[in-house]
Formats: sequence, structure tokens, C-alpha cells
Amino acid sequence: MKFYKVTAINSSGAKKTEIIASDNVEEIYETLKERSLFLVEYKQVAKSGRNKIKTKELIIFTRQLSAMIDAGVSILKSITIIQNSTKDLKVKKLYSNLTQEIQKGNSLSVAMRKQGGSFPDILINMVVAGEIGGTLERSLLLMSTHFEKEQKLKNKIKGASTYPIILAVIATAVVILLMTFVLPTLTQMFDPGKLPPLTSFVMGISHFLTGYWFIYIPALIIMVFGSAALLRLPPVRLKYDQFILRMPVIGPLNQTIYSARCARSFASLYLSGIQTIPMIQSTAQILGNSYIEGLFDEVVLRVSHGEVISQALEDMGVFDPMLCSMVNVGEETGALGDILIRTADYFDEEADTALTKMVALVEPIMLVVMGVVIGVIVVSVIQPMFGIYDQIG
Repeated sequence: MKFYKVTAINSSGAKKTEIIASDNVEEIYETLKERSLFLVEYKQVAKSGRNKIKTKELIIFTRQLSAMIDAGVSILKSITIIQNSTKDLKVKKLYSNLTQEIQKGNSLSVAMRKQGGSFPDILINMVVAGEIGGTLERSLLLMSTHFEKEQKLKNKIKGASTYPIILAVIATAVVILLMTFVLPTLTQMFDPGKLPPLTSFVMGISHFLTGYWFIYIPALIIMVFGSAALLRLPPVRLKYDQFILRMPVIGPLNQTIYSARCARSFASLYLSGIQTIPMIQSTAQILGNSYIEGLFDEVVLRVSHGEVISQALEDMGVFDPMLCSMVNVGEETGALGDILIRTADYFDEEADTALTKMVALVEPIMLVVMGVVIGVIVVSVIQPMFGIYDQIG
């Protein structure tokens, strides 16, 4: 699925610009034609998370829709009920667009595909499989479970990183306070020409922090926003995503997380009857790593030529070997879906354990670094005092 920034006009000549998700330009023409719009220009753009529904909202949507369809409620009425129950105006508008498309005679999957990338491809493909097989409520329930597991994993990552971040902020604030307020006040009593080397060095840093804040603060802001902007560029993002897989500690953790996502996605799609190639393509897009997503192109090519999935995954070199082994077992036994669900649960537990270990490792390191920095500042103040005492003695 690609994203296009499209400018179109209606019969009265009014212009409208929007983002449309489509596999090709021909689909854009058809989509606009159905809405009585004429294409003026289009441009392919990078994926944007601004239009996407949050995972929490997807959980509610898929679970409630599954329950109501299973109870015999029509899709149109079910979505209307969900629309009326949500308080998010943006999501409410999205559900309204869905109902309008369904009223025109479109299927749920087609209606979702026309929402500019708001719904993930994996969900749309699952809905397609459910519509074809007459098991839409089951497909939606599988997706609800999939999104719940994904949300739990995200929460664990956030929870594990919260304390180190807070500790880093506090440590930075303490050091800045000491360097900009406490240290200059204490060192005013000393003769600048007779300061020890360590004190002179620390004082130099202190003078820079207090005297050139108008340079380094804007520079830091530019660096932060500039880095964020650079990461939106596909070539830069590709190198970054490749780099985090090779980092010590963080690399193996990411490998476990991506293995869990891959296993769960494969399992959900396979159990819904999605064909192998669409299953692989949808999985590549939900992993959240552009480098791995690019490697999946080779997997698709090899599998389409008759090679088994497990071997193609193993040759990628980015997943846990156990995932490749379990896929191989599933292929040989014909129980790929059930095996991968258990494998995904295993990797979820492994990711949780790895996160706990990482936090346990980071905390003492940060405390030691913080202690060393503050210790250097304290020693730089005490040294001149001992010099004064020696002179008095």
C-alpha cells in the first residue's frame, strides 16, 4: 500500500487536497471518480502516522464489531453504534465515512481501504479474508487479540523506559543547577589565577553554560527537531533502523520484539485463510522497521518461486532463530497458525524479561555516571579550599 498526496476538483471547480492510500494510480482515478472528483495532480509521499487510528481504538472497534456481527447486527448498524459511543471527534468522523461508503454498496474492506491509510493493511486483509470465507466476526476477533497483545508490548516498553528517562532528566537538572548557580557562587571567593587544573576546567564549563546559553540552547533545539526531520527521510530512516538492530543490548531486544510481532501477525493472517504472499507483505508493514520491511521483498520473491518461508526468514538474519525453527515445524506439520501463536506468546515473555534486565543494567550505570559527575564538581570546589587552609596553616 502506497500513500499519495492528491489534488482534485469537483464539478464546480473547487479544489480539494488529501492523502489517499492506494496500490496504484489507477485505483486513485477510480476512487475519485466514485466521488465525482477529477484528478489534477498527485505525488507519492512517505507513510504518516497522523491519520492512523490508535491501537487502543482499534481494539475497541474490532472487538465490538465482532461481537455485534456475531449477534446478528448488520455491519452498518454496528459501526453506527460504535461511532455514537466514541468521544474522539476525529475517530467519529472516520466511522461516519465508513458508514457512508457502506451505504453506497461498498464492502467493509473497500470502505476501510478508502480512508487514507487510517486502518492498517493487516486489518484490511483480515477483513477481506473474513468477507470471502463468511467468518468476518472471527477475523475481527483475531485482530482484536492481535492488537491487545501489541498494546501490552508497547506498554511494557514505555513502562521499562520511564524510570531511566526520569532519572536522566533529574540528573541533568541537578548538574545544570550545580554548574550554573552553586559553583559560580562558591568560586567567587577564590583567586582565578591560583585555581587547580580540575577547578579551572569545571569553571570553564560553568562559564560556557552561563555565558553562552543563547548559542547552545537554540543549537540543541535545532539538533532535536533536525534529527526528527532527518528520520522522516526514507534513506536516513533505513540506516537508523538497521543500526538499532546491531546495537549491543538494544539490538537483541529489538530482535525479540520483531520476532514476536512477526509470529503473531503470521498466526493471525494464516488462521484467517490469507494466502502466503499477502500474509508476508502485510506482516512486513506492521513490524515498524523499514530495514526489515525492505528485506521482506526478497522473502516474497523467494517464496513466490516455491521456497519455504522458514528458510527465507532465516536468511534475512534479523529474527530469532527459534522463530525460523517454529515456522519450519509449522510448515512440516500443517499447524503453522497454532504453533506461531504459542511462539508469539513465548517471545512476548522473552521481551518482557529482556526489558527488565535492560532496566536493571541501565539504572546502576546511570547512578554511577551521575555520582562521578557530581563528585568531580564537588572535588573541584573542595580543592581550592584545601589550598586556602594550607596557606593559613
